[in-house]
Amino acid sequence: MKISKTEKKKWYKSIIKDINSKNKTSKLLDTFSEFFEIPKELVTNSTKITVIENRRVLIEGYKQIMDYYDNYIKIKAFNTDIVVDGKDLDIKEITDSDLIIQGEIYSLNYKGV
Repeated sequence: MKISKTEKKKWYKSIIKDINSKNKTSKLLDTFSEFFEIPKELVTNSTKITVIENRRVLIEGYKQIMDYYDNYIKIKAFNTDIVVDGKDLDIKEITDSDLIIQGEIYSLNYKGV
């Protein structure tokens, strides 16, 4: 299948338009979160992972807990799946959007979806 030059130009212009639109939306969300002092993770549906040594993990911006065992916890986040492997793992604090996992952490893996 051959694509004409005019079709390629239209396709290219539509991609550029989409990119510019997403950039404007991103800047607007950043400004909104700064003005109202709201974490960007909540406004942009992104996830922030903070690891403190091998004892604690803070996950900001998650959707649900998929699996929860003593040595394995799987979390569904907005744009990724997060797996925490370790020993004596426990969810110490939990809110609508944040959770803290504590225990002896061996590894932290994530995969974009």
